[in-house]
Amino acid sequence: MPTIHLRRRLVELDAQILEQKRVLCDLKQTRVAVERELHESATYPIVTLPVEITTEIFHRIPLEVGYKIGFHTTAPVFLTAVCRSWRGIALSTPKLWSTMEIWFDNSPSTVIAKPGLVELFIDRWLGRSGECPLSLTFSLHQTNYAADPFPISRLRTIVHQYAHRVRYIKLDLGDYNSMDPLELHSLSFPLLQAASFHYDFDLETQVFGNAPQLHSLDIGGRGVIPDRFHLPWQQLTIFEGSIDNLDLFIVAPNLIDVKCDWTGDDISQGMITHSRITSFAATRTDTNSDEILQYLTLPSLQHLDLSKSDTYDFLESFIERSSPPLISLQVWAADPAFAQWHKALVHVAATLENLEISYASQEVMASTLSLWERPWASSPWRTLHALSNLKTLHFSDVPDPMSQDQLVHFLYSRSDKLRSFQLVWDANPFFNRQIQAGAPGAPNRVDTIAGHFSRLRTAGMDIYVGTEDKNYAAKNVDDAPDM
Repeated sequence: MPTIHLRRRLVELDAQILEQKRVLCDLKQTRVAVERELHESATYPIVTLPVEITTEIFHRIPLEVGYKIGFHTTAPVFLTAVCRSWRGIALSTPKLWSTMEIWFDNSPSTVIAKPGLVELFIDRWLGRSGECPLSLTFSLHQTNYAADPFPISRLRTIVHQYAHRVRYIKLDLGDYNSMDPLELHSLSFPLLQAASFHYDFDLETQVFGNAPQLHSLDIGGRGVIPDRFHLPWQQLTIFEGSIDNLDLFIVAPNLIDVKCDWTGDDISQGMITHSRITSFAATRTDTNSDEILQYLTLPSLQHLDLSKSDTYDFLESFIERSSPPLISLQVWAADPAFAQWHKALVHVAATLENLEISYASQEVMASTLSLWERPWASSPWRTLHALSNLKTLHFSDVPDPMSQDQLVHFLYSRSDKLRSFQLVWDANPFFNRQIQAGAPGAPNRVDTIAGHFSRLRTAGMDIYVGTEDKNYAAKNVDDAPDM
């Protein structure tokens, strides 16, 4: 074939290649357009929900999901990025924007250093909250020696600007910043109901001179000394924090719910009676401190939580002295001296409904089992039988197994009242041995331990017996329980 024809053929092929490239480009552009149209017109069930239902779903997002400067990972931001519809709903749902957390220590120095930038962001965020009451958290641990610290004066301006709308405020200032520069005592907090603080409590501070609805206070850090921390104590009904003396129970006579980390000793006030407290939880983390129960009388107490306390020398005398209508009791029983815990229960046998015992030591369990075998002795299990209203009985972190036969017989004996039983061991138990047992007034049945547990569950008892990972009482039985 002549050369001229070959060259002509190459030109034609090049032209065809260019045409095919043009066609391919057009097809790609058309595909992008169709894909965009499909995305815009696609119907997803959740997107088709009425706006009112979607808004209600957004409202149920936990309030603690706020915004941390430097981390765009919180619920409102996620919602605005899902689709155009959700963005519009989220931006017009004020409650989503009524909670904010600012962690200044984790914020970029370029943001902190630029005057007004943080304030502008806060104004924009809270501007979407309409007139909703606000929940604000500010964390500022920096010392004066920290690089590019956020000035307390700027935080003061922010708090003062929004004080009239704040329902909850948390100020975590660490151990080196004083709250005094914030001048909280000069502000009016008409909506404030709860506050949480962490700062150097060795400094005398005035807080909330005008907060008529304040009733809940959570204080972290060092022990609270009320005469150095001036606020409307008489309004408080809920308190959580560290205390090193009993002034709290004097200056706050309307307390109902108290959770305290007790660090005090050598009390000079003597016995104090508080007639309103219905829920009390005590922690004794300082091994040099006394046990707070020896100094208190709480005649209205209904819920007592000692699951984080390690001594019970005064439990019986406290309950006997207070004679409270106790409904629930939580205790930590690792101390061998706790083997006599049942003595305290005698005084609340008529009212106690819920009993939770964690980490029952080998001595405690051995004492319990040996006394059970001698019915004429003062047995803890006999005391449990006297708890006629007991509905919940939970044992957790038990290091050694107990007598399975006795456990089954006990559960059957209380099957008419006990609604929830839990026994969590550290080791795997074995429940394949057969025994004969049954509820009072019903014929006994021969079955495995696990089978009896299953019958109790089928009869209505919420029962968990096993380890943290497996409930060995969850096995089903083929026939109906004969109880």
